[in-house]
Amino acid sequence: EGGVFYRNASGALMLAYAASGRLLGYAEEHMNAWDCLAGMLLVEEAGGTVLKADPKTVVGEGTQVIAGGRRIFRTLQLLCQSSFLPTR
Repeated sequence: EGGVFYRNASGALMLAYAASGRLLGYAEEHMNAWDCLAGMLLVEEAGGTVLKADPKTVVGEGTQVIAGGRRIFRTLQLLCQSSFLPTR
């Protein structure tokens, strides 16, 4: 789709970049709760959209992360659906 995947070894920082507008969005197939929940909140508080984590499983099993600006979120979500493995 013409995008570039950029990762600097910290999913939490990538989510902060998405919240600040430095990145259009961020996606990761699996993240543990302690690595992503604060960043997901940053994105939401900045007016972006995140894929909601299942509160029953997120702490023990982790979650898929898709987050970005409102205009890019749906496109990013569709790309991830065709690229990620089915969820457990």
